[in-house]
Amino acid sequence: MKKLLLILIMAFATLLAYSQSGCSPDPQFTAAGIYPDTATGLSDAFVAQAYSENITIIVPLDTAVDVPVFGAITADFLSIELTNVTGLPPNFTYACDPPNCTFPGATTKCAEVYSTTNPTISDIGFYPITFECIAHLTAPLIGNVDCTYVESGYSIEIVDNTTSVINQFNNQTFQLRSPIPNPVVKQAQIQFVLGKSDDIVFSIYNLLGKQVYLRKIKANRGLNTVDVNTSSYPEGLYLYSINNANAVLTKRMIVKN
Repeated sequence: MKKLLLILIMAFATLLAYSQSGCSPDPQFTAAGIYPDTATGLSDAFVAQAYSENITIIVPLDTAVDVPVFGAITADFLSIELTNVTGLPPNFTYACDPPNCTFPGATTKCAEVYSTTNPTISDIGFYPITFECIAHLTAPLIGNVDCTYVESGYSIEIVDNTTSVINQFNNQTFQLRSPIPNPVVKQAQIQFVLGKSDDIVFSIYNLLGKQVYLRKIKANRGLNTVDVNTSSYPEGLYLYSINNANAVLTKRMIVKN
């Protein structure tokens, strides 16, 4: 029994070592919705690199529903519940804030998709992902009602970092990569990939939503690198993003000076 308990403790400690410290809603988004949306999509995963994608979930206060006889009425969101995620790559999982993955109406919450072990060459491929949800609604004429729906517009592609950045992209490519290193100690190197030359706004925010860094970049097609000095930043969790006026990609970094 003691041996089994020790094995379980070690396994749990390993999982904690790979999982992230918790998601954080991106303060740039204020309108109801899920960010990144399906048009932007989830970031690629790279062989031999830990993966983490932060997802911001803004649940509206209410919505219009069509009720027979009565027509369109306004129903309040009690919550939206994420019940299952299928199609994730091997050794990938997800976590939510709140932990039960039930997001109350009129709130801004988040979820995280992350790898528990680094992807390997054998994992390279394209993984369509399905999110299964239940919307819990209430309205005077209909009482409480649950609506089940499926979001199948997301995917994760695992690629070989040594070849994919230069050789495997098209004119629509818009990718943001994790900082090197992470946690960041005084200096961070952040890379992003574009399918065509474009004007990019690079920003860093603290967890209070205050912008602590802004840089406008005339970025080139292919791999671009931003060097950021974090020596003056208080230790903690920060969100960084790139914006090309059509889409915003956001990731996070931990600063430990």
